[in-house]
Amino acid sequence: MPADKPIDRFLIAAVTDRLIYDSETVFDPADALVLLDALPYRKNASWLFGISGKMPGGSTEGYAAGLGNAKAEDNKDRTFEFSTGKDAWTRAGQWKLMRFRKRGAQYVEIQQVMADIEDKGRGARIHYSADGTPTAMDIQDSREFGLLNISVVIPAWRPWKVPG
Repeated sequence: MPADKPIDRFLIAAVTDRLIYDSETVFDPADALVLLDALPYRKNASWLFGISGKMPGGSTEGYAAGLGNAKAEDNKDRTFEFSTGKDAWTRAGQWKLMRFRKRGAQYVEIQQVMADIEDKGRGARIHYSADGTPTAMDIQDSREFGLLNISVVIPAWRPWKVPG
């Protein structure tokens, strides 16, 4: 995609909706090609790093005149997020998308904007051959394990759809 070509976010959102929601087993290769053409290419996508998490709310204790010891608790989880690739994504409707190359193939990664990393099935990845032919679509899964007192979630992919 030329650098001066405008990004049509309505087209990208509509095509992505069709790719994700039209069928549970197949996707339209013509839609996948429209998406590949509409998105800017992201260099160095393999060097992106992100971390997010949540911690239980805090509490504070003190002495209040006339009351004695007082404790205030916040039961709402505190969240944090950091990513080196926030500018790598193209936002369109409920989706954020990134086009990149890896090991001679091309990919478009799709994530729902409001999804958390631990939400399974909230992302997809379309595989293209080197010449741009769509070959498969995977759905995002995640693997979670505990490390000390921290829950670590690693995104993973499993086969989902094939071109129809």
